[in-house]
Amino acid sequence: MRDQRQFVRKSLHCMVSVFNENGVSMGNLVDYSDGGIMVSSYQPIEVGKVYQFAMVDLPNNIGRKRTGKITVESMWSDQLNSMMFGTGFKLLESDEQAKIMFASYDEANNL
Repeated sequence: MRDQRQFVRKSLHCMVSVFNENGVSMGNLVDYSDGGIMVSSYQPIEVGKVYQFAMVDLPNNIGRKRTGKITVESMWSDQLNSMMFGTGFKLLESDEQAKIMFASYDEANNL
């Protein structure tokens, strides 16, 4: 697949789990950008759909979990290895907590 990134990807410094609106784990956040996220999962995620996700993390510096809600559209999916899939999502909407979470990841990247 040809790389079609429009934004620079940023790495994470903590584990961020992603759940659908029914509380089912969709996988883990691999990286993020100003316009989207990449999620790794054990099952392929259907492309061309809009999803409501809850992101959950437990950053070392605050000692309690945080949850943010995002609305995303799946844009592409690739098999990463024999067990894992990677799916790229366009970020459509973020609640205030998700914005705070993304901002804290940016701060960690600038250290």
